[in-house]
Amino acid sequence: MKKIVAILILAICCVSLYSQEVVIDCGNPALSDYSARYFEKYGFKVATSDTLELPFFDDFSASYMYPDSSKWSDKYAFINSSCGKNPISIGVATLDALNEYGNVYPTLPFGMSDVSDFLTSKPINLQRNASDSIYLSFFYQCGGNGDVPEFRDSLVLQFYSVADDEWRSVWKAAGGAVMDNFKQVLVPVADTLWLKKGFRFRFLNYVSISSNYEPSWQSNVDQWNLDFIILDANRNCNDTIIEDVAMIKNVGPFLKDYRQVPWSHFLHKGREAVHDSITFAYANLQNATHNINRQYDVYDKDETSSLIPASTYFAYHCGDDSENAAANEEITYTKKFCYFFNEESYQTEDSAKFLIRANLKTDVAQVRDYYRWNDTVRYYQDFKNYYAYDDGTAEKGYGISGQGTANASLAYKFEPYMTDTLYGVYIYFNRTQGDGNVKYFYLTVWDDNNGIPGDTIVSRMGVRPAFSNKINGYVYYPLDTAVVISGPFYVGWIKTTNDMLNCGFDTENDAHDKIFYNVSGTWQNSINPGALMIRPVFGYELRQDASVPMEHIVPQCSIYPNPASTEINIESETDFSGVMIYDNLGRVVMQLGHERVINVSGLPEGAYFVRPYSETNVFETVKILIMR
Repeated sequence: MKKIVAILILAICCVSLYSQEVVIDCGNPALSDYSARYFEKYGFKVATSDTLELPFFDDFSASYMYPDSSKWSDKYAFINSSCGKNPISIGVATLDALNEYGNVYPTLPFGMSDVSDFLTSKPINLQRNASDSIYLSFFYQCGGNGDVPEFRDSLVLQFYSVADDEWRSVWKAAGGAVMDNFKQVLVPVADTLWLKKGFRFRFLNYVSISSNYEPSWQSNVDQWNLDFIILDANRNCNDTIIEDVAMIKNVGPFLKDYRQVPWSHFLHKGREAVHDSITFAYANLQNATHNINRQYDVYDKDETSSLIPASTYFAYHCGDDSENAAANEEITYTKKFCYFFNEESYQTEDSAKFLIRANLKTDVAQVRDYYRWNDTVRYYQDFKNYYAYDDGTAEKGYGISGQGTANASLAYKFEPYMTDTLYGVYIYFNRTQGDGNVKYFYLTVWDDNNGIPGDTIVSRMGVRPAFSNKINGYVYYPLDTAVVISGPFYVGWIKTTNDMLNCGFDTENDAHDKIFYNVSGTWQNSINPGALMIRPVFGYELRQDASVPMEHIVPQCSIYPNPASTEINIESETDFSGVMIYDNLGRVVMQLGHERVINVSGLPEGAYFVRPYSETNVFETVKILIMR
């Protein structure tokens, strides 16, 4: 049963056998963000009337997020370079439990296997003879860097019969075991049913959502990865050699300690913040030795520039470096990175962006023409107003869950390059079915105590996970009070329930030595490789950046009398749907509807904190005294 795959990695002693540090599968923040803009601009429907001619080829190196609409007729598969383990070339198509918007299909039944994604070709002209020896070949992988499908789940290939308007299954693979490498399949297309103009093929996957009782765990599952799909004539069952040399990973990161840092902090740190080398990872897929030339360019990108760099943004070129690659050899080559991100163009800016484009040069042989896209990779180095260990894509979800974890703390360590003001934090929380992880917590900042979290600097109560389709799903949570940070610090939360908050977890970058959690009174270091999607914001208040979603705090709230005896009144210009009352330890002692007169006679004397809330607004917290 699944998805408790929640790799239940650590049972915490002294509290409960059921409390644990948990890593689970999750939704897709990058796709959520991209889909909102894509479908607004292009709509969802893709015309399928254009008939393609052979050869048909796609290795997904030339696509971003969605399949290439000139070859594929739907948008359900996720095109990425992080889900595949040891890909044939950079970029794979992933079929999973997420729809085109990056959310779990709401109709998938719990505990049962059902069809989820499709990857469907556009119509292809196969008006040919069987003697033309047409084969469809592809590489597939079960699980990869994602969740492993169970035996009852499967990947299926279907062909479309124009004559009777029907899809028929011609091949399938069952789940059950993770594959570290891709496996090649060749399927003959010889039956006269298929040899028509208008032939199509498609892949589909069966998935099974967890029937686990924890709603905060129910998210993405059952990944299948596809790569290097070729449909062509004059082939045979032994046609397994690919005439190509391809990049298999992107270059970067270029900063030593973080993926992103504030621009002003980077300038303060100087050259020592940047790695002195760039790494190329590529594979010779052929059965012959080839001489490969490696080079890279750096573009100094203005915020208003196009994604395609103009010549005016060109900053640096490094080339003329060649090496022989033996047949079927994978090469990882480290080359001197001679460019320090030039601050001259950004002296008055609070952010900067650079493009590093790395590429291979082999030959101009026609047989390799339609593979050329995978010769080049692009890495964008951003500098904004926050620190980040993560790359913006959540392969998993992370949290502390189980009995006895209602007051557990999670802290994430950062060491800023300079003294500056901390205003708040970006956090990406995974969206689950039914928003089962929307639980209140204290947003907390701690100082450093010899390498573990120390005293609390500031703690804001009444915060809960929020979601957005902007900036890869990150939401900005401001602190109640901005604080000056001059050394190592920790940011995170204190929970109020046993549920997991399900924070985004990037498994492609490892900062687990910076993650600490406390369930029983002792801080422990995480043992799960990965980076939390938490980004502390420095330097200026986020309201200057209107493109970033922000948890909205409504200050117009008056609560009286104060001190109170038996009841309190709430006056607000904005409607609210409920009220939370906390004691001075942060425990929820009352949770009510939208009452504006609240009976507090049942509460003992003392200090309390009152916060109204709604689906769209977060109100300020008001401290009251109850005295009799």
